[in-house]
Amino acid sequence: MYRSFGIFGLSAALFVAAASCSRMQSFELSGRIDGLQVGDTLRFERVLLPEWNYEPAFDVVVGEAGAFAYRGEQAHDGYYSMTYHPKSGRAADADRRGKSMIVTGGDRITLTGTAEAIYYCTLGGGIYDDPALSELLYVADSLGRIRSGYSENARAAFARGDQAEGRRWNELFNRFYADDPGAARKRALNENYRKGHPQGTLYLLVDRIPTVAYRPLAESRAFYESLSEELKSSYFGGVYADFLQRMESLAVGQPAPDFSLVTTRGEAISKADFAGGYVLFYHWGMCPGSIWIDGQVRDLYAAYKDRGLRMVGLTESVDTIRRVYEGLPDDESAAGMRSALAGMLAHGWPEIEVEIDRPENGRMLERYAIEGWPAFVLIAPDGTIAARGYTEAFFSAKEILAGALGGTHPE
Repeated sequence: MYRSFGIFGLSAALFVAAASCSRMQSFELSGRIDGLQVGDTLRFERVLLPEWNYEPAFDVVVGEAGAFAYRGEQAHDGYYSMTYHPKSGRAADADRRGKSMIVTGGDRITLTGTAEAIYYCTLGGGIYDDPALSELLYVADSLGRIRSGYSENARAAFARGDQAEGRRWNELFNRFYADDPGAARKRALNENYRKGHPQGTLYLLVDRIPTVAYRPLAESRAFYESLSEELKSSYFGGVYADFLQRMESLAVGQPAPDFSLVTTRGEAISKADFAGGYVLFYHWGMCPGSIWIDGQVRDLYAAYKDRGLRMVGLTESVDTIRRVYEGLPDDESAAGMRSALAGMLAHGWPEIEVEIDRPENGRMLERYAIEGWPAFVLIAPDGTIAARGYTEAFFSAKEILAGALGGTHPE
């Protein structure tokens, strides 16, 4: 009886396991990457949209010089980021965090390129067999390689103590997609690819998910409605639909989510503290967009602080910006950056650091779906959202405050 029961139990367990495994998707990854060395590690992480969070997926340790192979399983279509960790030395500079790829069940994804430019290698198989998508990604990767060279030049200049040259290359890096003529070709190819797939593709769907946070809701709804039923019912179709519903709850006129925060001075503030007045949240950092608009934000606050406007800054680390400011040379070459950072460090409103050991501060970004800089949320006296988004939300806030609090807003 004992042996029979054991065999029956094992058979049942295997049946359940087989049924469970049948719901998993199998896939293969392989690569011919010149310069890969035995013992190098390729680390794959799952990209969790829409927040761009990352979780470990699997590592591939190179066992043959110049090549790798991996077979795996996943519960649903996956979006991965691959980072390169050489056994010795460091990976070359890049303008991106890693090499991104979308993997579906049954895919045999290939990567072809060099270790020196591994984040710009060519993808094949799965959705990447579409010639139009391949051309688009080829141009995007080519531009990325040029831009990464600017980053390398800036790092080298700073390393040899040439601050002015380093800042020049940083400025070129930051302005690359505004100045380089290749960016226009990339935009045209992207538009042609989109028009060629009126019912969407998995690539377009995944690419669009994070943008729901700041695109007009009507535009995001229209995109979802244009998708094929297959895409709507896919895993990422569900992610998109859920995020769209969440953004509906953050639309202008909706009640602002509650919050409880602690300022850099240790003061606790909550939504109730601002009842009956306007409060503008400003998510800022040491990025070109924040540097450009920060003076205008300070002017707005100066114009309306005595008329009832309250402001709260949200940033990752004030101390980090202060250290950068203090490390700048006191000469003409850094005058512009010194002036910009000095203004940021002299904000006249409470600041909230979101990357410290205070989970409630970090949750503010999640609750309001704030994912970049500069971002703004204006909460009206009745506790509803009056404006929310990036630069356009700031200018909407200016118009609202001018009408509600009187006077002319600063230009």
